Amino acid sequence: MAVKTVARPALVKKAKLVEETARLIKEYPVVAVFDLTGVRANTVHEMRKKLRGVCECRVLKKTLFVKACRQAGRTDLEKLVENAKGPIGFLFSSVSGFKLALMLEKSKVPMFAKAGEKADFDIWVPETNTGLPPGPILSDFGKLKIPTRIEGGQVWIAKDTQVAKKGDEISQLLASLLVKLDIKAVLRGISIMRAYEDGVVIGGSDLLIDLDKASKDLAAAFSQALMFAVNISYISPETLPALLAKASREASALAVEAGYYTKETMLLMLSRAYLESTALAKAAGQV
Repeated sequence: MAVKTVARPALVKKAKLVEETARLIKEYPVVAVFDLTGVRANTVHEMRKKLRGVCECRVLKKTLFVKACRQAGRTDLEKLVENAKGPIGFLFSSVSGFKLALMLEKSKVPMFAKAGEKADFDIWVPETNTGLPPGPILSDFGKLKIPTRIEGGQVWIAKDTQVAKKGDEISQLLASLLVKLDIKAVLRGISIMRAYEDGVVIGGSDLLIDLDKASKDLAAAFSQALMFAVNISYISPETLPALLAKASREASALAVEAGYYTKETMLLMLSRAYLESTALAKAAGQV
């Protein structure tokens, strides 16, 4: 009697996930891995909605991703998960890893801070009616050096007060108080750990570009390159106006020095003659 083997549902599910991931690896040129440690499920859900049409997102174990890489014949992608610990997710896209990282950074949303987390921006408690009744809460405000007053049976913040700077660790007391005041102190979303693009694995920190700084650096580089090109008389559409202006100035100066009279040089020569005569008169003591 033949023995019929029935695969367990969990194994079938894993096999399908590996097969689907292998297909994505073959289809998309950019693969990125992100850390899921401490990331809430609704954050991943929101990220998926915002990036719909831009990339495919999958959450799977490191071992399954390695199997998918081998099934797809792309063992070079295994470098993405080297030393990866904890839960991770993957993005498959045709969009550059740099653009993808920037989109994820912009999609982060403010959330309430937990004790021990660091503020992602300067935190201010504004002058306002807290709506809280006086009581032990006044002691908490005092410990955090937040000035208050009692008005109409409620606690008011007396003036705008900075309670944390960007990068400061949020204490248990401050975290609790910020929740009561409905003030969010941290940005939460998805951050790329590393990405594979054009045969290169790029670290997450290298993917994040300061666009303002990059724009200023690019403008400064263009200005310096233009100045250098003009100085060496390199002709291009960008340098031609400046070169013509420079040539005109130098031709006028040469004509004035040579005493060559034209409509363009006459006024310059008269001005120069006036200045020289004035200087000579001063030297002779006549002025």
